[in-house]
Amino acid sequence: MNRVKLAVVGVGALGQHHARILSTMPDVHLVGVVDSREQQGRQIAAKHGTQWFASPAQILPLVQGVIIAVPTIFHQDVGLPFLEAGIAVLMEKPLAHSLQAAQTLQRMAVFRRSILQVGHVERFNPAFELLQEKIERPLYIRAQRLSPYTFRSTDIGVVHDLMIHDIDLVLALTGDSIVSVDTFGAVTFGPHEDMAVARLKTSSGIIADITASRMSPVAERTIQVFSTNGCVTADLNQRTVSRWQPVAPLAANPSLVHDIIAATPDPTTLKNEVFQKWITNETLQASSVDALTAELTDFVRCIRTDGRPRVSGEDAVRALEVADRILAGIAKWSWQDKLPNRDAAKVA
Repeated sequence: MNRVKLAVVGVGALGQHHARILSTMPDVHLVGVVDSREQQGRQIAAKHGTQWFASPAQILPLVQGVIIAVPTIFHQDVGLPFLEAGIAVLMEKPLAHSLQAAQTLQRMAVFRRSILQVGHVERFNPAFELLQEKIERPLYIRAQRLSPYTFRSTDIGVVHDLMIHDIDLVLALTGDSIVSVDTFGAVTFGPHEDMAVARLKTSSGIIADITASRMSPVAERTIQVFSTNGCVTADLNQRTVSRWQPVAPLAANPSLVHDIIAATPDPTTLKNEVFQKWITNETLQASSVDALTAELTDFVRCIRTDGRPRVSGEDAVRALEVADRILAGIAKWSWQDKLPNRDAAKVA
C-alpha cells in the first residue's frame, strides 16, 4: 500500500505533536514540516526524520494532505491555497479567526471537492464516545472547561480557544440548531475574554450551559448530560464515565415513590437508601486510545477513501456561528476597568 504523503505547517506547541505521531504511522510518509522559525523547524524535522521547509508554497506540490497548526489569524491565508489545489486539509480549531474567513475556507473546499477536516479533537476522546453510547435523547447538557492561563493562543479569546470544543460537542449531541443564546464574559489580562458562560437553547428545547475559563487554578474538562434514560457524566481528562438512572420499576412507574414512602415506617431513612436501592450507578473507564492519533487516522482514512471527516468544515462553521453569537452577547467585565462594557449586547 502506498503511503499517504502529508506535511505539518506550524510545529509549535501542538503542531510538533502532529509531526511526532505522523512520523510513527506506517501508512504515512511525513514529507516535511513547515515553520517560519528556521531553528524550530529544523529541530522538529531532524527529530522526526524529515525535512524543514520555510514556506507552505514550497511543500504544496509534494503532498496529498496537510495539517495546519499555525496561529488562528493565519488559517485562511495558509489553508486556502491548499484547498484550491485540491489538497486535503486538517485545520486546527477553530477553523478560522472569523466566521467570514471560515465560510470562505468551507466554500473553497466544496468548490474544489477538497477534504476539509477541523481539529475538534474532543470528538475523538474515548470518554466522549462512551458518553454518546450511554445516552438516549438529551434534555439538558452542562459542560465545564477550565484551565490555568497558559500564555498561549493569546490571539483569540476563551470562546474560540476553549469553549469552541464544547459548542461542537453540544451540536454533535443534539443535532439541533441554536435558537437562543445568553452569555457573560470577563477579561483578566486582555484584550480578549478569559472567562465565558453561555446558555444555549436548541430548536427542540434542549438547554445547554457551557462554562469556559483560562483563569482557573485547576484544570477541568467535564460534560454532563441529562437524557431520557438517566444522567451521564464524562470526565474528559480522567476518561471516566458515570451513569445514574432509576431502577427499572421506578423508571416504569414514577408514582411508585408514594408506595415506597407509605411502606416505610420512618420515611426519613429513605434518603440513605436512594443510591443503594433506587438509583443505580456505574462508573466506566474509557479506552486509553490517544485522541490526536485517532483524529489523524480519520484524516488519512478520508484521503484514502474520499470519505467525510468526523468533524467536517461544515461542522466547524456551525460551531463558529454559535461562537459568534456568544461573543456578540458577551458584556465583558474587566479586572482593570471594574465595570462591565455597557455597550455590548446583552443577548445575541
